[in-house]
Amino acid sequence: MARRPPPPHHPNGHPERWRILAVLCAALCIVALDNTILAVAVPRLGEALGADETALQWITAAYGLVLAALLLPLAGLGDRFGRKGLLLVGLTLFGVASVAAARSTSTSQLVAARALMGIGGAATMPATLSVLGNVFADHERGRAIALWSGVASIAGGAGPLVGGFLLAHFWWGSVFLVNVPVILGVFAAVAILVPTSRDPASPPVDVVGSVLWAAALGLVLFALIQGGEAGGIDVSLLAVLALGLALLATFAAWERRCPHPLLVPAVVADRRMQAGIVVVPTVFFCVFGAQFVLTQWLQGVQQLTPLAAGLCFVPNAALIFAGSLLSTRLVAAVGLGRSAATGLLVLAAALVGGGLFHASLPPVLVAIAVAGFGVGLATPPGVELIMGSVAPHQAGQAAGINETIVEAGGALGIAVTGTVLALAVGGVGRISPEQLAGPDGHAARQLFSDALVAPMLAAAALCLAAAVAVVRLAAHVGPVAAHASDSAGTVAP
Repeated sequence: MARRPPPPHHPNGHPERWRILAVLCAALCIVALDNTILAVAVPRLGEALGADETALQWITAAYGLVLAALLLPLAGLGDRFGRKGLLLVGLTLFGVASVAAARSTSTSQLVAARALMGIGGAATMPATLSVLGNVFADHERGRAIALWSGVASIAGGAGPLVGGFLLAHFWWGSVFLVNVPVILGVFAAVAILVPTSRDPASPPVDVVGSVLWAAALGLVLFALIQGGEAGGIDVSLLAVLALGLALLATFAAWERRCPHPLLVPAVVADRRMQAGIVVVPTVFFCVFGAQFVLTQWLQGVQQLTPLAAGLCFVPNAALIFAGSLLSTRLVAAVGLGRSAATGLLVLAAALVGGGLFHASLPPVLVAIAVAGFGVGLATPPGVELIMGSVAPHQAGQAAGINETIVEAGGALGIAVTGTVLALAVGGVGRISPEQLAGPDGHAARQLFSDALVAPMLAAAALCLAAAVAVVRLAAHVGPVAAHASDSAGTVAP
């Protein structure tokens, strides 16, 4: 994200700063909620739009993909040309896209609407943090950012439950339309309360780096998602994947020579930052990926209602909170790296349990809950590794890196997990929502349930590899990083 704004004109902050914070948190809540509210709606969307597994992956992943691609460059635009303006534009785009998503009659329309929501979210999220930094003085900014981040965590955790409640009473489009009245209220409050601010001294946006990053991420995601539909090795998709990876390497090379890079090479070269970059996207790869396949299993195989499926994630959210509280003590005892690795190992165990004991509902519910505890243990030290690797004046960029890899990890998790599931059943077209609920549904449900093992074990293997890597990278990092800042990025599931 962009660098920290200069101190506000008032020595104690803006007189309306706490009311402004409430408005900013409401705006952030919309963005964070939309990351997870769609989870329980996936089977209903498949039935209503005739979407196969590939289409469902695109519907779910498009939002996070665009968020990850645009967060850093749009944050820079806000600082340079006006934070309030960017926030209002982001809210407007999000509202328009929410209406378009609710009125979609095809999967392609819904994917496009979700992508537009991602643009709105990418403008809204960094603008809220930039405005916050501008209206609060140094001595209160840390507490304000903690509240800002906490709201995002609560909103993300509440997504499946809110989505389930809406689907129990309304049609599938309600999970998008629920945004509109909130956006209208927030838009009015921003227009009235939020002061205009910008920093003309902010460096120019790295346009070349932005394009390279977005193109690389999009091509890699395309190859991974379409690979499931191909049902095997496809030369053209391998070429797309190779091109995406080549663009990613080009992006890294460009950032080393660009005078105003999106990612400062010296920041990314720090081993603490690298350790955090391993932990955070791995956690959200597993969270979003497992949620994508498990909500389909809960509703398609176990025949639960969307509301009941949403309730299955309540213990998960509670244990995320409990794990986060315990992680503070664990970090004090064994350090950041080992604490994060412990959380990853707990998450891996939960994924293995959910994959191997999928024959009945109770073991999977236990696995979902235990996974939350692992996420709670791993995420705070992972974020602190990122935030603590930079000096305070670079905290904005570190927070932007954290938010970007959260979204990128989640989008890749949906792509990879969905594709592994598709390959495990012999191709995406083999099982559709209609087949799971149809007269021959028992065989389809058994096939889907058996196939669940592959993506869950693959995610668990990734957690194990990440745990080893973070211990090695953070071997000499103590309980508190040397340059720990007063801010934290969004850690909402």
